[in-house]
Amino acid sequence: MEEQPLKLDDEGIPILEHPVDLNAFSDQPLVTGPDLTDHEIVEQLLGKDRISELINDLTDDLQKMVSWKIEEVLKEELAKLIHDATEQSSAKLSEDIRTQLQLALPELVVKIAKEKTS
Repeated sequence: MEEQPLKLDDEGIPILEHPVDLNAFSDQPLVTGPDLTDHEIVEQLLGKDRISELINDLTDDLQKMVSWKIEEVLKEELAKLIHDATEQSSAKLSEDIRTQLQLALPELVVKIAKEKTS
């Protein structure tokens, strides 16, 4: 069976050739789902095994996401704290290194000179 091409209007919009008459369905009762305003029915629906599995999966996923987010925030904050502490102590550290070098340098020069002459 070969498909017939769609008929289009001047603007390229498909033309509906066989519209459905809504009045034809007016005598049929509407199919409705369970009454979700009834707490007992809702509890029964939520108590099904498949829903429990979905809740367990959702719980696991949310727990992993929360743990990951906490870890990321803590990593960022610790990195900032370490950086700030290093920045604050760098001047003192440089001064201490310079002092130690100035104290040790004369003795090192003498020791090297003695080794060269021996």
